[in-house]
Amino acid sequence: MTNILPQVANMNRGAWLLTEEITECYRDIDELLIIGGVIWGNNSSDDFFTESHGVKTPDAFWKVIIRNNRAIAWIIPNSADAKRDRLDEFIVTIQELELVTGESIPVVEYLKLEKPEHPWVVPRGCNKG
Repeated sequence: MTNILPQVANMNRGAWLLTEEITECYRDIDELLIIGGVIWGNNSSDDFFTESHGVKTPDAFWKVIIRNNRAIAWIIPNSADAKRDRLDEFIVTIQELELVTGESIPVVEYLKLEKPEHPWVVPRGCNKG
């Protein structure tokens, strides 16, 4: 569960929230596989909870949504810059995500190279926002 880690408010209420809304709407339409996690860095200046809770602050969060023969992946920085209207900037290929995280995402090879120009739109009639 990535949401129990420290998140910058703009990211949590911005770009990350939009990925959750997209997920909620598309799961009403089709079966989805959602995979996500964190990217730890070495920026100790934002580790406000290390002493009190023993938890470091991740540098970024990542998510992949897989639906039929489509997939979209994001690496979203855990920063004030991760606003809702900037979600497009954080789209990466699954291959890029695998290189950064060391994770293996279970999709066919050609999907690992695709990079949508825009995130999946929230479908008409879906009011998750």
